[in-house]
Amino acid sequence: MNLKFYITLLALFFSVINFVSCKTVPISDLTQEDGIARIKKNYEAKEWTEVINNVDEYKTRYPYSQYTQDADLMQGDAYYQSDRYPEAIAVYEDFVRKNPTHSQVALATYRISKCYDFQAPDNIDRDQANSKKALDKFNYYIQNFPKTEWIDEAKQRREVLNRRIADHSEFIAQFYWKKDQYASALSRYLEILKSYSNYGDLVKLAKERASLCYLELAKILEKNPTSDAFVFFKNETPDTLKQKAVEIKN
Repeated sequence: MNLKFYITLLALFFSVINFVSCKTVPISDLTQEDGIARIKKNYEAKEWTEVINNVDEYKTRYPYSQYTQDADLMQGDAYYQSDRYPEAIAVYEDFVRKNPTHSQVALATYRISKCYDFQAPDNIDRDQANSKKALDKFNYYIQNFPKTEWIDEAKQRREVLNRRIADHSEFIAQFYWKKDQYASALSRYLEILKSYSNYGDLVKLAKERASLCYLELAKILEKNPTSDAFVFFKNETPDTLKQKAVEIKN
């Protein structure tokens, strides 16, 4: 009884040792096929850190492997699923650049858009650099991959981002308005009228404020023709500014 128990225990011990030994063999000691198979196994198990590290090691060992494209995509996805968006963008963009005709270019492009979108703040008082990048990428995706399965969501996100950026522009314009910096406020309101004419509420406000800015600048010019407040609108007179104040409201 005791002998049988110890034999069983010994067999179990060597099985564990063998399993651990096989599992911890570095990628560099595996063949190309076995190496990519391990990465795929990690990927299917959602072991994202393992995927990321193993792809780096695999590409170092086999820089010209026929499986490099698969490895790159899995690494990009692993970064994406781990919320490591800057790294995911870098991997996806490199993949798209190197493989412009690959069947997964559309997905990679879409996820680049999503990565920027995820990093963009919802609050309009925050810097919207990532919102603008996401918008540009979504526009590119919509234009170049109009029949892919993510097109409807891309269009929805485009509208959300475009409105957020428009609201951010109005927020900045209002900031200058409250500071009595009428030239800076006016330039922002004019930009809203030019770039966001599809938002009626913003257009109405921008016209009203732009008109008032013209009038305030006319007053400044009457008092001091060399004022710094007028630097952005040279070669104007108080009368031409008053005329523009009337015209812009129509």
